[in-house]
Amino acid sequence: MAAYDDFAWFYNRYWNEEFHSLSFPILERIWLARIAPRARILDVCCGTGYLAGLLATRGHRVTGIDASPSMIQYARENAPAAQFRVSDAAQFQLPRHYDAAISTFDSLNHILNHEQLQAVFRNTAAALKHGAPFVFDMLREEAYQTHWGESFALVRDDHVLLITAAGFDFRSRLAHCTITMFRLLDGVWRRSDAQIQERCYTPEQIDAALRLAGFGEIVCYDAHELGMSGQLGEGRTFYAATRT
Repeated sequence: MAAYDDFAWFYNRYWNEEFHSLSFPILERIWLARIAPRARILDVCCGTGYLAGLLATRGHRVTGIDASPSMIQYARENAPAAQFRVSDAAQFQLPRHYDAAISTFDSLNHILNHEQLQAVFRNTAAALKHGAPFVFDMLREEAYQTHWGESFALVRDDHVLLITAAGFDFRSRLAHCTITMFRLLDGVWRRSDAQIQERCYTPEQIDAALRLAGFGEIVCYDAHELGMSGQLGEGRTFYAATRT
């Protein structure tokens, strides 16, 4: 998790709010409308807690899990009304008292093999009451054929972020990028590097893994068709499933 720990500061400052400002109206339509007031919600791969904060302000009781201690540290600062724990999504165990679950910002594409993805779905299902809705988004192949192949630079007076993408390997179905970060801390520039990978799963793999874990009533939504414009919506699918 060292890569995600190093990246947590930039993620918290630049990416979390941008994504969820576009995705939250979608979540309200396809997921929140099915959830009762003051529901217990499980946020899988919660990152720095921006979504958990949005849900907590609406009166929901949120538990967030993430494998990165630095992400969880920011989450506790950003959403003090929620509860957070450092835990691997493929290994966590929680009691079956949650009314809904969610995982956003293509977090599950960071699960790099099918067995681990199956474990994430199985662990999530084990924590949900029967009939509870689970929603998540994942990137399709067309997403990796576009902006994942691009490089990006962000330069500020006290920090610099460079993203160098290696593109998408059609044989392994893995996408790679390198994130190089510089921060000016106490008058000294400090560098850290992160290697990030994502796996592109086929719809058939995702559907099969959900059903084996105990989910049914699986519905897919194209992000662009739901109004999520720009690169963030490009090649992105929202999945809604129900714990059987």
